Amino acid sequence: MLSIKGLEAGYEESMVIRNIDIEVDKNQVICVMGRNGVGKSTLLKTIIGILQSKNGSIHYQDEDITKTRSSIRAQKGIGYVPQGREIFPKMTVYENLLIGLEAGNEKRIDEKIYDYFPILKDFAKRNGGDLSGGQQQQLAIARALVSNPSFLLLDEPTEGIQPNIVQLIQNVIVDIKKTSATSMILVEQNLNFAKSVADYLYVIDHGSVVYKNPIDKVEDEEVYRYLSV
Repeated sequence: MLSIKGLEAGYEESMVIRNIDIEVDKNQVICVMGRNGVGKSTLLKTIIGILQSKNGSIHYQDEDITKTRSSIRAQKGIGYVPQGREIFPKMTVYENLLIGLEAGNEKRIDEKIYDYFPILKDFAKRNGGDLSGGQQQQLAIARALVSNPSFLLLDEPTEGIQPNIVQLIQNVIVDIKKTSATSMILVEQNLNFAKSVADYLYVIDHGSVVYKNPIDKVEDEEVYRYLSV
């Protein structure tokens, strides 16, 4: 479904990710782990097209999207939840969700979004900036889901979130896996969370993949070696 070959990207003259190869099948969840600053967010920004790759290729559903604009990639079904949420603080929860609809071909908000995140229905008229961190994360994920993406990029969705919301996000990811054909790449720092939702794990260090394994064959000690400071 998504094939990344020899991907290299960065900022100005600085190369952040180097020679990245990743394969994601239909209805598969891939987790990418690594210390802060190793290139995980850069990888997702390059996949969605916020950053243009310097070398390598990105194929999505057998189509080369390496040079296409981020808006086109979104229309093709790739959703993106950035680190830091980036919701619109002066817009209401409902208006934020409507912005998410514009990324795809859906015309209305599926009620299942509110089944996943009931608080968003209760706070539909509240400004996004007035929500707590956990509520904003729910809104950021819901905003990506309303366009009914076939592929979802999640950048550290549990960062700084209270345990009950982490559990809620875990339940949502597991349900999406069970009830749809949506694939995901999840950037995460919590190995236990990754193992609860992912099918395959990649670890990045200094911009390159240094470890990969199916989730049932992951060796915790090996992964933690690359996560420790």
